[in-house]
Amino acid sequence: MNLKESFRYQKHLDNLMFMAQQSITNKMHALKITKNHLRSKANSEATDEVEIVDAGDFHANDDVLKFMKYLITQKEALSTAISKAKASLAIDIDAATETNKYRQNLKSSIASMLRYTASKKEETETGRKFNVEGNQTTYYYPVEVITEEAYDRNNAKSIMKEVITKADVVSNEIDAALINTVIDYIAPFDVNDSFDDAIEIFLAL
Repeated sequence: MNLKESFRYQKHLDNLMFMAQQSITNKMHALKITKNHLRSKANSEATDEVEIVDAGDFHANDDVLKFMKYLITQKEALSTAISKAKASLAIDIDAATETNKYRQNLKSSIASMLRYTASKKEETETGRKFNVEGNQTTYYYPVEVITEEAYDRNNAKSIMKEVITKADVVSNEIDAALINTVIDYIAPFDVNDSFDDAIEIFLAL
């Protein structure tokens, strides 16, 4: 298992734990409900009946609890293996990944800013004045609107090119580290195994 696959497996373990939590906190899984139909109390000729409410097929909570404890050991083992693998790398992939997010944010912001360009247009406004008869009248006049770039476009484009180039280089280094770094961990079940598959594999161990 390489480092990239280990991150996917971490999410798989998280998903299995979540489904296990959902299972043991289901009221119908936590409680056995028995209904005693005491018909004879109301009808001496009727027969009493014991009904066990059917909760459907599910893994017993005691088994799921054991499975959850096992998942904790696997999570710890996998996380430790990942930490050791990361420590052996020439690049700090966590720092590199977070820094690249900032580079992408800067690139997106500059690209958005560059959409604002210089322009010149004319608008019409209204005014009020008194005519010779002393009546207030409306008149219209042109307004010249000049829009100028309040930033250095060439510098902005240069910065964007610089951060994109650096982000690409770092992304390639991260990808290479993720793919080429093998971690010391053996997965107990396949990453595509369902909750039922995984717990059955565990119970068979």
